[in-house]
Amino acid sequence: MKKAIPWLIFALIATMACGLSAPATQPSQTNLETAVAETVQALTAAAPLSAVTEIPATEADGQLTPDGTPLQTAEISFLIPNSVANNATSSMTTEVEYPYVNPSLGDMPQHLSIKFNLYAVSNSVYTPRIMIFRADEYSQYSEMTASTVKVLQTTQYIDGQPLPDELDTNFTVQIHALDFQNGHGVRYLTQVMQNFGPITNDALFYYYQGVTSDNKYFVQAILPINAAFLPADGNIDTPVPADGVPFNMDDFPGYLDAVAQKLNSTETYNFNPFLDALDEMIASMQVTGF
Repeated sequence: MKKAIPWLIFALIATMACGLSAPATQPSQTNLETAVAETVQALTAAAPLSAVTEIPATEADGQLTPDGTPLQTAEISFLIPNSVANNATSSMTTEVEYPYVNPSLGDMPQHLSIKFNLYAVSNSVYTPRIMIFRADEYSQYSEMTASTVKVLQTTQYIDGQPLPDELDTNFTVQIHALDFQNGHGVRYLTQVMQNFGPITNDALFYYYQGVTSDNKYFVQAILPINAAFLPADGNIDTPVPADGVPFNMDDFPGYLDAVAQKLNSTETYNFNPFLDALDEMIASMQVTGF
């Protein structure tokens, strides 16, 4: 856990300037001009750019697999574990994605966006989704996206090493290197804080960043996740579970450290969805591209 207080001050300023209702964005070492975009249009299939194949939970080539629901589009295929979601839909879009917000840098490059239906967590401020960008186009969007793609293309994270600054936020726990079928990356749990508030179940999410082995595509996933000992939300009247960490405004860094330690020591099966199930879904991805 690092650089919490300076970035929180920035986040408060950014939030007031932009009038956002969603949490502010994670910091960048080179670019702090943007904030979280959490307002997106309802996604629909956009043929021929995205030939979507939506496979409902009762049908996958005629049968449901024992472990989950396969989903395949012209651009990507992967398995949705039964404990994660029912199915998903995808479309091509230029909507601004995390960690940016209009109108600061304008529309993002055209990319694939996949949203999940009947996802395991319904109380999050985030919409669970996976995004696929052309890496060169994503790099051209800003200095921060360029540095993110470059570090993923030139280094491969190994568990136990410090997380590269280009990928880090001010609150990162459960950091783990994670390959998918034709690429690699890293995942962790994080929360983007717009004020000095608690870590909560409506704001904590699983965050994945990776690139394909040919360096042509950048992969990003934002998947809400809950832990039973976290409060439901940031309301000061919301009770903290008996085994939770009481919020301490007088020692905010100490509070964050205590929560980080507890989250890092939590078994993967004590999260909702299971941390292993989310890893399994990411690991099953095969990115064809567009």
